[in-house]
Amino acid sequence: MKLKFIKFNIIYKLIGYLVIVSILPLLIFAVSSYDVVQETILDLTSGYSSQLVNNQRDYLQLQLQQVDNLASRIATIDKIGEVAARTDALNEMKRDAYDDLSTQAEIRQNLNLYSSLKGVASIDFYTAKGHRFYVGETLSEPEVNKHVRDTMYRTALASDGALQWLSVGNKLYPASDSEKLLTAYKIVWRYSSETQLSEPVGMLLINCSTSYLFDHFSKVDLGRGSYMVVTDADGRVVYAPDKKIVGQNMPESLANWLKSGNEKSALHIDNRDYLVSLATIKNQGWHLFGVIPQETLLAPMRRLTQLVGLLIVLSSIIILLASHLFRRNMVAPIQEISKGFRRIQEQKNDLVEHLPVPASRDEISELVVWFNAFVDAHKMRLQYEEELRESQYKFASIFQQAPIPLGLVRIENGQFVDVNDVWLAQFEFSREEIIGNTSFELNVWVDLNERQAMLDQIKQTQATRIEVRQRAKSGRILICILSGRPIKIHEERLFIFSAVDITRQRETEKEIQEINQQLESRVQSRTLKLQETNEELYEALESLKLTKSELVRSEKLAALGSLVAGIAHELNTPIGNSVTVASTLHDDTRDLRRSVKEGNLRRSAIETYFDIIEKGTELLLRNLGNAHDLIASFKQVAADQASNQRRSFDLKETIEGIMVTLVPMYKKTAFVMTSDLAPGIKMNSYPGPLGQVLTNLVTNALTHAFEERRQGTMRLTTRLIDETHAELVFSDDGLGIPTENLARVFDPFFTTKLGQGGSGLGLNIVYNIVTSVLGGTVQLESEVGVGTCFIITLPLTPVALEALTQQGL
Repeated sequence: MKLKFIKFNIIYKLIGYLVIVSILPLLIFAVSSYDVVQETILDLTSGYSSQLVNNQRDYLQLQLQQVDNLASRIATIDKIGEVAARTDALNEMKRDAYDDLSTQAEIRQNLNLYSSLKGVASIDFYTAKGHRFYVGETLSEPEVNKHVRDTMYRTALASDGALQWLSVGNKLYPASDSEKLLTAYKIVWRYSSETQLSEPVGMLLINCSTSYLFDHFSKVDLGRGSYMVVTDADGRVVYAPDKKIVGQNMPESLANWLKSGNEKSALHIDNRDYLVSLATIKNQGWHLFGVIPQETLLAPMRRLTQLVGLLIVLSSIIILLASHLFRRNMVAPIQEISKGFRRIQEQKNDLVEHLPVPASRDEISELVVWFNAFVDAHKMRLQYEEELRESQYKFASIFQQAPIPLGLVRIENGQFVDVNDVWLAQFEFSREEIIGNTSFELNVWVDLNERQAMLDQIKQTQATRIEVRQRAKSGRILICILSGRPIKIHEERLFIFSAVDITRQRETEKEIQEINQQLESRVQSRTLKLQETNEELYEALESLKLTKSELVRSEKLAALGSLVAGIAHELNTPIGNSVTVASTLHDDTRDLRRSVKEGNLRRSAIETYFDIIEKGTELLLRNLGNAHDLIASFKQVAADQASNQRRSFDLKETIEGIMVTLVPMYKKTAFVMTSDLAPGIKMNSYPGPLGQVLTNLVTNALTHAFEERRQGTMRLTTRLIDETHAELVFSDDGLGIPTENLARVFDPFFTTKLGQGGSGLGLNIVYNIVTSVLGGTVQLESEVGVGTCFIITLPLTPVALEALTQQGL
């Protein structure tokens, strides 16, 4: 009887549940709260420690990056590479003292640029043959272990060019045992014009003192009893509170902890628990450890235990009160409902009666209401089952007698349940072949992607209507409209579908579509697209022409300005000489007039005066003649370039006038211009654009051909080819043009001086003037290291071009 009472009376179960959900969690909380609070405190402390260690890592990373930047800056100084190559080419006894001083000064100057970089003790630069350039705090050069240095050189050569770090405590400087150094080294490369390759010329060493890092990290406060440890990529100690272990391997406890891969974790050292935070400089492999003792972090938590005890007592009182109320208001009504279900099981369906609904308006009364509703639903279900049997009979009759192909398939496995006679006739199968098989087994689907599309459509809309291709038993392909939806019969999920053959309809539509595709709509569509494309191309072309015209005009104005400046400089000499002669004649004439008034005029004085006048006038005529010729040439060239007027001219005389105006461009350089101009070539053309062509060719040679050259020669020749054409050849012995650039030289905006003042329009203007304005052709021949030659063929009388102003030339 006791077991039966416990089984059916839920009040005791309720008490057990309340104990589990209230008192048991409190007990668990009492046991685990200490650990939770402890973990929270440690997490907060760990976050603060990690942030502080990360800040110090960022500072150290900044210092290392500045060392890297300093090394990269010094390594890219061309003068240092040249000095290294020159020093290696000489014997040690023949070293140039100026090279030593200039190299050391260059290194010191670059070091001074990094004012925020602290702790640099010295900088060494070794050439490839071991010649040394030393910059340091002391005048004497410290001794270097050559074996270690050579190993470093080989290691740097084998690397990808990045800055390398030698571990702390290395034996590079034997005399530096008392002062541990961090050494960074990098290979210095120099471009060889002979081999056209970069080759190593030496190795740069930057030595940093660990004392500065010791002073800095000693000031970092992680809390009482806490400290930091910094190690390099080889596991050597860079900083520790005990300066004696700097340069030694990191403590074994930290090394083992590092291998575990934890960034924050507890560590047991010397019978004490510590909280360790790690920050890593990943590209260098350096590690910063923050070590904090746990015993100073935990605060008293005794009040938490007292609070939990009080909560347990209050929970017990609440459980007793709740159990009493639950027994009175819930258990008794549920027992009555249980008796009602037993009566439903014992009595027949037509004798089942409703239970009385309690007066309360809670879940118990709702449960009785739903029980009564269940009784009504049970009676209705019996009635519906009878009606369902009748509807199934009607469905089967309609299914078989329908005039369209119909079928039923199990959704679970895709097997055919039934098909009507129309479907069998359309697909040429017998009913025995269909029932129990799937469409895969019958090979009905032509394209399985269409089946997948049908399934996707059913998932989205719970129905499908899709055009598919299916195969009859004979292999004939049918185009069908497949329609269907899921249904449920006898609790079994089925799919009912129809497959209406529209093969002939689609064939007819395809024939009509193929005819329509060849009619006027396609022509009109393509015509419209062509018109739109032409309009877009026209607008783009007009925009490019306008831009090009503005750039060409700017080039011409720049060239004319340079011409004016050069002529002004050239006029300064003859005009200055003329002023000097005139001043001398004025002074001598005044002296002669004074002698006449005083009556002491002599014959020798008059003869001397006449000699001075004769020589002075000769000088005046010669200098003023030179100025007159120069001004006349400038006026003609400037007028031609400004007006672009067509006129008759002698090719040799015009070119000589133009060359006079170009002399200031190279007069004070080591470059020279020679010419061989054939006389008697008469042209009726445009001398202004011709001058622009020569100006651009000379400018191009001075800018590109002789870059980094100490001397060079430009040569201009002309000759008469036949009765209607002349040839003008401009050449230089400069650097030449690489083969890959020859096809792009005359392209607009192509320049190897992008961002250095080059517009990329000089030779494009030459090409446009020669081919469009002067009506000629231009050919380019060039070989790297030999020079470049422009061969221009011009008609003596070109066809009149009204497009001149449109070109902006």
